[in-house]
Parts: sequence; C-alpha cells; structure tokens
Amino acid sequence: MDKKPLREIFKTQGKPFQVPLPYFNPQRADECVECVGGCMGACPEKIIFKEPGQVPHLDFSKSGCTFCGACLKACAECAGVLDESLGGINALALIDPDKCLGHQGVVCFACGDACKDKAIHFLGMFKPRVDLGVCTGCGFCVGVCPTEAILFIERSV
Repeated sequence: MDKKPLREIFKTQGKPFQVPLPYFNPQRADECVECVGGCMGACPEKIIFKEPGQVPHLDFSKSGCTFCGACLKACAECAGVLDESLGGINALALIDPDKCLGHQGVVCFACGDACKDKAIHFLGMFKPRVDLGVCTGCGFCVGVCPTEAILFIERSV
C-alpha cells in the first residue's frame, strides 16, 4: 500500500474507487465487460452494480458482502471471470478523520458495531481506525456511517 499520509489519500480522491467483486480476476476484465451481469441478480445483498460496457462493482451504501459465493456461481455460468483462488475483495476501508464523528469528539460506534471481522478499533470511545491486516473489505461499515466517512482504496499485494 502507498505510504502517503491519510489526509493526502482523502484529498486525492476524485471519482470514488469502484470496489471490485470478490474473487475478481483483472486479467479477464474484458470478458467481464461483455457479460450480461448474471452476478447482479444472484447477489442476495443486492450490492453488485454493472453499467453497460463497464466491469461490475460493489456499492456498500445499503449492505455489505457476506462472501456467500452466489456471484461466483452465477459468473461460472456466464463469463467465468471470478476465481475463488484469488481470495476476497481487493480493497480496504479507510476512515476519513475530517468527516468521522469519533475523530471530532462525538461518541459513535456505528462502524465498529457493523464490522463483522472486528477490524475497527477505538482509542477509548473515540478515534476509530481500521486494522488493515484484519479488514476483509466487506463494506458493512459504509452504509451505517452517518457522515459517509468511510471510503475504500485498492489493496496492494
């Protein structure tokens, strides 16, 4: 991961990073663009979106990824671009301290309560931070944040 200060990462965000599907194989992205998007209808959380001519992406505004594998099964019947051996979601959550209530002295545990992997830790009752070694990129923390202080960046290998 790029070793820039968080403030610089948030300032350089123009168009939001589109979170790829779990198990996405970027080497086969062209095949995914041509696909009809069977993965969208298969997702029980309804978080997969695909615009014509684009690769599908995840929208965590209403829910997160449970890694149920429904998109993987649907994709196998279409383009077969998703590959379970590639692991989970190639993205990590970050908390913008300028937007986060907990960084402004307000008690808010919304993201921490929603994190199924317990990847969000607090300094006492304030200043949440994401443990990047534990974060799976599931996105359940995003929709519950009252100030939209959570964004995603690409996970570096």
